[in-house]
Amino acid sequence: MKTKVIHCRKICFVLLCLFSINGYAQKLALKTNLAQWATVSPNLGAEFVFNNHLSLDLSASFNVWDPFSSLDLKHVLLQPELRYWFGRPMSRHYLGATTFYSNYDVLFDHKCYYGDAVAAGITYGYAVVLNKHWNFEVSAGVGALYYRQFKYGDTDARPPHVNDRGWALVPVKLAVSFVYILR
Repeated sequence: MKTKVIHCRKICFVLLCLFSINGYAQKLALKTNLAQWATVSPNLGAEFVFNNHLSLDLSASFNVWDPFSSLDLKHVLLQPELRYWFGRPMSRHYLGATTFYSNYDVLFDHKCYYGDAVAAGITYGYAVVLNKHWNFEVSAGVGALYYRQFKYGDTDARPPHVNDRGWALVPVKLAVSFVYILR
C-alpha cells in the first residue's frame, strides 16, 4: 500500500511540472489516450510546441485497480516524446523519439511479474484537426525495452532478489488520443 502512495505522489509531481511550463506561441495541448483507458488506466498528457517543427509530448498513466478477473495489471508509466512535425505542429504527420519508465505489478496466467522497465524507440503519428481547439491523434512506435523483475508463481513467495532481466523489442507506444489545444 505504501508503494501505491509513493507512485501517486510521483504522478502528482510530474503533472504539476507539466502545467508549469510555458508553451511556444501559446501552443499547449492537453490530451488523453483512449487505448490506455481501455485497460482502465487513467492518463493525461501535455504537448508543448518549441518552434515551427518541434514539440515535446509528456504523458503519464497509472492503474492501481484490478480491472479484469483474468489479468491484474497495476502500473505507473511516464513517457516523454520529442516530435518532429513535417508541416505545422499538431497537424498531420510526425516522427518522434520516445522513451518511458514503468513500474509494474502484473498477475497473468497464474504468474506474477513485479518490476520496472525503461524503453526507447521511434514513433510515427498523424493528427487530424477537428476544429480550432480539438484534434484526434493516432500514433504507434517500436523500440528496445530493458526490464528487471521478480517472476514467480501466484502461490509462491516473492523471491528475495530480482530473478529475471533482459532486453526485448516491443511496441513502445500505441495511442488513439483526443487532444484539446489551448491557444
